[in-house]
Amino acid sequence: MKTKKQYFFITVSWALVAVCMAVIFAFSAQSGDTSQAVSDDLTTFLGLSLSVVRIIRKSAHFLEFTGLSVLIYNALYRTFGTVKPLMTFILTAAYAATDEIHQLFVEGRACRLFDLFIDSCGAATGIAVLTLLIFVYKKLKSAH
Repeated sequence: MKTKKQYFFITVSWALVAVCMAVIFAFSAQSGDTSQAVSDDLTTFLGLSLSVVRIIRKSAHFLEFTGLSVLIYNALYRTFGTVKPLMTFILTAAYAATDEIHQLFVEGRACRLFDLFIDSCGAATGIAVLTLLIFVYKKLKSAH
């Protein structure tokens, strides 16, 4: 039986997942022109070349879904009391796929399999890092 405190942390964890998903959705809902204008402003402000901006944009995809996977990993752990890396990956990659499909309906945007690949790599990275940190933590804790 879970305590009120545990239910509170489960609720907060899933709320953070929802907020992260909403932020990703909002970015994806920007028209192609708006998204390009943001990139152009960044290019001008930082004095970057277009190729560097492309790398930054793809890195943003990667990091958005790294963060989402970390939040889902935590929410699943709090809900089930055990790590669920495969379920975390499936849920994160599924949201990445729906995000790309969503962009089909946004003016000037497109569904790109390469972006889905980058998003999924971000998810896998977040899961791998958390799994490694938990492993190291448990080893250090058992050594004492």
